[in-house]
Parts: sequence; structure tokens; C-alpha cells
Amino acid sequence: MINRRLARLLFLIGLLIILAGCAFPLRSQPVPTIAPAVIDQAKARSAQQVPPTQSLPTQPSPTQEPADPASTAEQSAVLLPQAVPDLDLLSAATHYTIDLQIDYPAKAFQGQAQVDFTNTEDVPLDRLYFRLLPNGQKSYGDGSLRVSSASIDGQPVKPRLSLSDTVLELPLAASLDIGDSLRIDLEFAGTVPMEFGGEDESGGYGIYNYSQGVLALSGWYPILAVYDQDGWNLDPVSVIGDSVYSDTSLYTVDITTDPELLLAATGEEIGQDKLDGEIRRHYVSGTVRDIFLIMSPDFQIVSQEVDGVEVNSYYLPENPQGGEAALEVTAQSLQIYNQYFGEYPFAEIDVVEAPMRYALGVEYPGIFLVASDLYADPAQDNFLVATAHEVAHQWWYSVVGNDVFDEPWLDESLATYSSSLYYQDAISPVAYRAFTSYWKDRLSDLREDSLDDQVTQSLGYFEALDTPRVYGTVVYTKGALFFDALRSEIGDEAFFGALQNYYQKYKYQIAETEDLLAEFEASADRQLDELFQEWLFTAED
Repeated sequence: MINRRLARLLFLIGLLIILAGCAFPLRSQPVPTIAPAVIDQAKARSAQQVPPTQSLPTQPSPTQEPADPASTAEQSAVLLPQAVPDLDLLSAATHYTIDLQIDYPAKAFQGQAQVDFTNTEDVPLDRLYFRLLPNGQKSYGDGSLRVSSASIDGQPVKPRLSLSDTVLELPLAASLDIGDSLRIDLEFAGTVPMEFGGEDESGGYGIYNYSQGVLALSGWYPILAVYDQDGWNLDPVSVIGDSVYSDTSLYTVDITTDPELLLAATGEEIGQDKLDGEIRRHYVSGTVRDIFLIMSPDFQIVSQEVDGVEVNSYYLPENPQGGEAALEVTAQSLQIYNQYFGEYPFAEIDVVEAPMRYALGVEYPGIFLVASDLYADPAQDNFLVATAHEVAHQWWYSVVGNDVFDEPWLDESLATYSSSLYYQDAISPVAYRAFTSYWKDRLSDLREDSLDDQVTQSLGYFEALDTPRVYGTVVYTKGALFFDALRSEIGDEAFFGALQNYYQKYKYQIAETEDLLAEFEASADRQLDELFQEWLFTAED
């Protein structure tokens, strides 16, 4: 028998899939004993080559000595002790050293970034590309991010902008050979939208936004594009999905703000200085794909420790019950996913209440957002689902990366299925069965309307359909049902063993569909082509 609360869950889960940016994950796992693989930063999916079209004036940036790379001691401080050896796997990873000044009253910022880059690809490079994601608007609203100067190894460079100013090309004076390194210095500034950047449908989700005293900064700095076997990945900002596709890097960030602001961010604050009425906070990231910041003078915080991880819940004063509930669900999810998939590597995870639109939650490395609208009634089921889903993305997207443009299903389907494990273990097996039963009904409705499609289609394909219902149901629901069917077919031992192997083998890398499917076949010790074809590569007429 399904109680009223659980029955309500089945209806409300459907509302989550209108998301954008992401909102609907969860997972867990036991930890396997597997030797870590050496990181191959060149491994990724297909790319879109975008020719530069618009010149950007440059001015010389001041000559300065390269800063020492972040010390192992600093970076290891944000990792659990058992994850510290992972730093050895990323000895050639890009290192960002950023000095950021935030003008909270003006909803603006400026910064200086030093990017120490090593060519880990298998070909020489004659140019580098950075992404300026807020300029693509859509999920970022109508703000901006501008680069005023650029230099490489102390020599000024004339950059070029393209793709609605979201792509910044830096030509190199000479090709950068395999294994060689250089330093890029960039000066940048940005303005942040207020109240999502407008009331029309083109307004943002709240990830780069000021609302209700909360300043959220996603994509606030120039981030290196991913290079793979097909070239540079320079996709347009998405209107229905995530737009951050990046390699694992290391960050050292100094953030100067008003002292009354409470700041939550990727990584950890390891020190601060007082400067003329302001505070400069020193952050290090550990092994992450990007850096997210959010702040408010009104934030409250509650914390607890779970499996050696400090879990922090940031919430607004009017929602103390929601803040406590977010802490509890995050802590439970963390424990469950640690058991099923492998250990979360960082010493901290933050869940943050944020004003949002068109999304119930969005994930970033070590931190995620849950929409303020849900905090007023934390007993509602989409509060639980959104929170559990975003925790799961710490495994699928943050640690194990994928091309969110070419293969959005890899993290979204798996995060959605993972959230059902939260219901299975934290509530009851009946809740898990209700979850999957609802998914089946939802997929059946889509098929009755002749809208079924392949789970493994690209984000651009689904955007071109101009039917958000198809993307949500196919990628999130049908994709999650694939994992449910696969678990039933091969059994728990092989199923979770494959996920543990996948997590360990592709930690900090970019995984592809064939990588995940190969782990399932290896763990089950048999071919599974028929099941893969049925669920992932065909659409029912």
C-alpha cells in the first residue's frame, strides 16, 4: 500500500523534469578496491569547431612573476585523507590562480586570473579557447562577462570573440608541443542580472543572478574549453540543460567582499585577511571541474559531519525548517551513495537555498542549489527528490565527467536513477517501487503520444525538437528505467560492482557511453547488446 505522501510523490516527480540546468539526482555505492587510472585529459566526446569572428582589443597586462602552483598541502586540505593521492593523478592539470573583487551593492565584480596550462593532448596546439558562458544568456540571464586584457608568458595577445561572445580565442605565437606549459594572464569583469534578467522566457535560472539578497555566480570567470580527438568543444549555451563542460583542474582563489556577507563556494576557505573594511578570503578547490560562488548577508548555516565529510546547509532566515531538512537529506544521501558507488572525495559538501526559476536545483562541484520555493514546505516530495538528485551529481558529473552537450544522459539518467536509491534506503523498498512505477507510467504516456526517442541523443537534438517534455521524459525517466531494467537483468552484485568500477576508473576524467556500458558487460561477464539497444538506442513507434 502506498501512503498519501508517497502517492503525492508520484505526481510531483513529474514537475521536476521541467528543470533546466539540472534538478533531479541521487545515488550511493560500496567502495571497490581498484587501482586508480592515470588521468587522460584528452578523453572526451565530439566537438563543435567555431571560427572566430570578432576581434577584441587588448592592452598589456602588468608583467609579474608566475605564482607558485598551489601547494600539495593546500589542495590536500580540502580532500579526505584517502583521496589525497588523487592529486598525483592530476600533476599536469590546469591550475587557476584568481584574485576576485566583488562589488555586492553594484552586483558586479572584477578579477585577474593566472592560468598555468600544460598541453596534455596528443597533438601540438596553436591556439587556446576560453568560454565566457554568461554572455550566452539563456540560463544565465542578461548579465555579461568581459575580458579587458590577455597575455601569454608575459606577452600581450590579441584575443578574438565569437559565438555571441561566449568563445574567446587566444592564438599562440608558436605551437605548444605535447607536454609543454605556458601561463595565461587574463583581466576580466562581469555584471550580474537582477531578478533573473527579465520576466520573459529568455530569463535565467538564477545561477548567475541577484534576487532576495542572494548573489549567485556561476560561470563568472573565463574557463578553458575542452579539447578532444575532434578538436575544441565550443557549443552554444543551452536553453534546456547544463552548459558547463570542462576538465578537472585545481583552483586557488582569493575573494574580496564586504565583511557582512556569508559566502558558500566550491572548495574550502582556508584563511582570510582584513583589508580596509573588506575581507579577503582564501579558497582552494581540490580536484574540480569549475568554481561556483553564492553569498548573502542573510544566510544562516547548520552543519553536521557524515563519513568524515562536513555537510553544510545554507538557508534564508524565514526557512529554518527547510535548512534543517536540506541538511538531513544531504547527509543521508551522502551516506547512501558512499555505500553504493564509492567514497565522495572532498572534506566538505554544501547545500544552499537559492531563488530560482525554471529549475528546482543545480549542481556544482562540492556545492549545489535547491530552489527557495521548496524550502517553505520541506515535507513536499520534490524538496526531497531535488536535494537527493543534486547530491548524486557529485558522483556523476563532478567526479566522473561527461560531455553534457553530446551525451547528457550519462549524468542525468544516472543521477535520476540514483535518487531512487535514496528512497529505497532512506524511506523503504515500497518507495523505490513506487518511483519506478511512476516512471513507467510517464514513459507510457509519452509513447501514447508517439514522442518516444533515443536516450543517447545530444542536447542539441532535443533542443531542436522544441518540446521540453521529450527531453525530460526520455533522458531522465526512460534513462533511469534503463538502469532499473539493467539491475533486474544482471543482479545487484554485478550492477553496483560495475558502477563502482566506473567511478574509480573514470574518476576526474571525461567518460563516454561505451565506457559505462563496457563496465556493465564486464561485471556481468556477458554481452548485453539486446538490452542496451532496447532502452538506449531505439524509440518505440
